Amino acid sequence: MKVYRTLVVRRKIEEIPPEKLFKFLEVQQKFREWATQWYKSGFKVPAPEESPLKYFAVELKYGMRLIPTNGLKNGVWRVPLPFDAQLRENNERDQSRGVLVDLSRGDIRIRKWGGGTIEIRLRESEIKWITQRLREGAQLRLAYAWIGKVRRSNLVAFNLALVFARETEPYQPIRIMAIDLNALHNGISWGVVDGERVIRRDTERPDLVRVGKLQKEISRLDSLCAERGDNHCEKAREANSRLWRLLRRFEDEAAKRLVELAIKQKAAIVVDAPEDESVRELMEGNYTPNRKIYLNIGRLRRRIRELAEWYGVPYREERLYSTVCPRCESRMEELPNRKVKCQCGFKAPRDKIPLLWAVRRFSELIQPPSFSPFPLLIPVS
Repeated sequence: MKVYRTLVVRRKIEEIPPEKLFKFLEVQQKFREWATQWYKSGFKVPAPEESPLKYFAVELKYGMRLIPTNGLKNGVWRVPLPFDAQLRENNERDQSRGVLVDLSRGDIRIRKWGGGTIEIRLRESEIKWITQRLREGAQLRLAYAWIGKVRRSNLVAFNLALVFARETEPYQPIRIMAIDLNALHNGISWGVVDGERVIRRDTERPDLVRVGKLQKEISRLDSLCAERGDNHCEKAREANSRLWRLLRRFEDEAAKRLVELAIKQKAAIVVDAPEDESVRELMEGNYTPNRKIYLNIGRLRRRIRELAEWYGVPYREERLYSTVCPRCESRMEELPNRKVKCQCGFKAPRDKIPLLWAVRRFSELIQPPSFSPFPLLIPVS
């Protein structure tokens, strides 16, 4: 089975020569206009004849056979510009593809878009990421480039997504790693289940003290921004960016730790995530703004699934109840300090209940699950 991982190389637009930036935006707009009509027509509108739009149309059709991209948003298909790509490690012959990732020189060259060559220097962290994927047997298959806003920010950036692929097959698990995705301030509870017992369990939490300090700083800067403007607004945006980077780093590190442990234990990962509707109700309810940030568990969920599939860890999502008694299946009463009690006399910490349900359903969950590749959606603005 072929699986994919993506490295998004993001640079400030100030790092791109202005004449190339404006030309790239022009080409991006024209291609999105054609792609939108092509999408709306059921993919029947003829491909454009002029270059470089013809080149992008061919690459888009190829890329969609491998990886679906985002669909229409507000009536427009904001598809990035797709490129064929080559990765060169040791001065191999240049194959004249649209994107050349040259590890020997430490740079990326973006070509065939109609405005010359855009060169980007690779950072050490990006080279390390690419090298690790190569060691795992992956190959660079294609690339996408676009100019757009960074999520949760008003900043506009030049973005290049490098898509790597490798063949993998899920192993036959002998244990289960049950993961209960809660609001982050309650922690991500997990446990390894072997037959009729929980052999290991723990909770992953972000640095709540540091998050709280950043939130107080953001609140103060937001007030100063409203009163005085000036550079206080910029400082507030910078603090918000630090907060989201802190949470993203926690998500990446937690997902990596959990998947590595699942591999070591030869366990299947079973994730119990709250339903979208219940999360939406909490977001619209009485949760304070400072606590609502902890409800954004969607990215962590995706990271766990992507890493599991990349390394061949069997993965599935199942309801492992936290308020239904694992003994008599009755609805339990919630007590203070995240404890629950059933009328049958059973009492336990709420975070342990999903693990007991995993024990109860062990023989069912240990069976090879339906395993389908998680579609990689290229993030664009």
